[in-house]
Amino acid sequence: MEGKEISIQEILGILLSHIRMIIVVTILAGIVGYSYAKFVLPLQYTASIKIYVTNGKTGDQDNDDNLINAQDLNTARSLATTYIVILDDPLLYESISDKLLKDYDVDDLKNYFTISVDEKGNEYIPYGQIKRLINISAVNNTEVLQVTVTSQVPKFSADICSYISELAQEVITRTTKAGSVETVSPPKVPTTPSGPNISKYLMLGLIAGLAVSVGFALITSFFDNTVKSGEDIKERFGVPVLAEIPDIFMDERGGNGKYGKY
Repeated sequence: MEGKEISIQEILGILLSHIRMIIVVTILAGIVGYSYAKFVLPLQYTASIKIYVTNGKTGDQDNDDNLINAQDLNTARSLATTYIVILDDPLLYESISDKLLKDYDVDDLKNYFTISVDEKGNEYIPYGQIKRLINISAVNNTEVLQVTVTSQVPKFSADICSYISELAQEVITRTTKAGSVETVSPPKVPTTPSGPNISKYLMLGLIAGLAVSVGFALITSFFDNTVKSGEDIKERFGVPVLAEIPDIFMDERGGNGKYGKY
């Protein structure tokens, strides 16, 4: 049997015939997404700091008036991108792990991190678990870096920002042998949660429910081999139809067409 072509009008007709199912499934999926974000996912708290990147030049090297010229700013901007890569280093995350283990009780940390033990018997937090909490980006393509830390504990977020502020200069100097960073302002302990984004999960649920229900309606219709009209017989078997008998009781049985299914 040759593949059957289907028109946009037929697709719309299929969707309209399943509109109740599509609406119900979409709403239920939205409720699931909302409930998951509201009642299952833990609250997240975000702290941030801004770091100013300089290229390490002294003021008397270029201009007598000590003004920063455009070339210095462009260099600093390019350095900002470089410094983002440099700061994304396992050694930085390992140092943060050491500071967390020093400042907090291990039993408290185990509620939020997996504590591992190295070959020497020293406890540590795998760097990947710390890395996923941190995001470093350039602010509006400038020489300023913004460090944001999001975790389940407000003080964790603020303290990790402080650790990065303390460690950034050492990491960058060790790698580049030049340049410097200055923290614009110290981090503050967040007082209100920054996540999860309930609206996002609600929309994802609605979109997923709509996609699944529409796909189900189209697939079931595509594999439906029942004959609904004389035109179906003509297309499938290539024989003319002399007459059609309407099923006048179909509406009473919940049918959605003019003819019965044979």
